Amino acid sequence: MKNLKYIITYIFFIKIIILAANANLFAQVSSREHELYPHTGLYAADRFQNSLNLGVVYDYHFDRRLSMGASFGFARAGQEYVQKVLSAAPEQGSSTVLYYNGRITYAVPFGKIIPYGITALGVTRQHSESNLTFSLGIGTKFPIGKTTYLRYEINDHIFSSGKDNTSWTNNNMEFSIGVSFFLQ
Repeated sequence: MKNLKYIITYIFFIKIIILAANANLFAQVSSREHELYPHTGLYAADRFQNSLNLGVVYDYHFDRRLSMGASFGFARAGQEYVQKVLSAAPEQGSSTVLYYNGRITYAVPFGKIIPYGITALGVTRQHSESNLTFSLGIGTKFPIGKTTYLRYEINDHIFSSGKDNTSWTNNNMEFSIGVSFFLQ
């Protein structure tokens, strides 16, 4: 029943975004561009060892400040240290972490450098459990060509794990860097 509530919230969030885009709430559109950001970095899963992550972000720019898109990434959440100390791991299952979301980005250009904030809603699959995830983040783009940017992001993926009295809130941190480019 808890997952149904999350799914309904997620569908509602996506419908609001689609309705807003179709209703021309972004009527001040000057240029529409598609940006792709393949990246790598560090994924710090809450209560687990840090690991390298790989991912990709797609952003559709309504104007210079506002964009909407999606991201997908994966990493590993190992417990080797915990297993050595306790001779057992608190959580069993796959150590692969998959995370994907729909996101809205708002940029505040400062000359050619573009800092931005990120809000996202999606799913994190960690240790055989899928959880509705709310993400907040920041990033900055530095121009290195006419249609390319050196870019970094820091995202906090927030979700609940476990059930009833054994549930807890996770704050999985993602640090990524890469080169983004525009498709026209």
